[in-house]
Amino acid sequence: MSQDNAHLSSTAAYVQQLWVLRAVNRTILAPLDRVKYVMVCQRELQRLGTLRVDLPNTASCIRHLRQLEGGRSFWRGNLVQVVSLLPITLAQLFIGPSAHSFFYHLIPNSSGSPFLCTLAEYTAFIGAALAVAVITYPLDFVRFRLAVDLKAYKGAPYEFRHALSFFSHPVLNDCPHFLYRGLTLFILGSIFFGSIRSTLLDVVGPYLPPEKGEQDWRAIMIQTTAGMTIAGVATLCLHPVDLVRRRVMTTVTEDRLRYRSSWECALRIAKKEGWQGFYRGWGITLGRVVVGTGLMLLSLPN
Repeated sequence: MSQDNAHLSSTAAYVQQLWVLRAVNRTILAPLDRVKYVMVCQRELQRLGTLRVDLPNTASCIRHLRQLEGGRSFWRGNLVQVVSLLPITLAQLFIGPSAHSFFYHLIPNSSGSPFLCTLAEYTAFIGAALAVAVITYPLDFVRFRLAVDLKAYKGAPYEFRHALSFFSHPVLNDCPHFLYRGLTLFILGSIFFGSIRSTLLDVVGPYLPPEKGEQDWRAIMIQTTAGMTIAGVATLCLHPVDLVRRRVMTTVTEDRLRYRSSWECALRIAKKEGWQGFYRGWGITLGRVVVGTGLMLLSLPN
């Protein structure tokens, strides 16, 4: 009994530590996230009428938010993000692995076939992602929607004062499944991102110098730079997919503006904005990758 209590206490301490660490990191990154979301979705925000100017670059977006909403607005939506990180962390730690194991063993592979192994891995990944997303996706949705909820002019009210006002929107009450719009793109994008990153690591990895000791700073710097570069390239490859997903999510509560599918959104972007439209906000996205990777490295143990 005492061993069970000790294990439970250590697990609770680990979850608490992980939650606090993620909360601190996300709070530091929150201003970058909001600027990124606004840059990515500015055409949809103009259609909604909450953005009445063009934001050609990141600096203009920062000035616009600061002038109309003030410095604190860069953390809009962060409170619900910090609170939701706890159930998200619990789902990733406990639901994800169990679901992965369950779906993996659904594919019989007594012969050890490479094809069946690959099929089992992808089935397990998608199944686990769906199981976790049932809890986590609506929480990420509301955090994102609060972040792109702009004031149309100085002194104007927000459309959503807080998370509850978003969840109680009449459209979402009638169609709660709209909280999962973009989920397919999210899962496919995760597979795409992971595949690109793994491929680049396999290509670059053999050429990286090994560490010869804890103080081998040259090897550490080369490995860190290579890791950031790989993360940046994979993120840029994913950017168009994530942009379409975010823009579909932005208009979900507006009947006259809502996209029927992600494909319709992608076609509209291609027609109205050209291929450049799919890379709107790429600069702040790369900056966010660099800062996020740096925070992750700082949080690692010695």
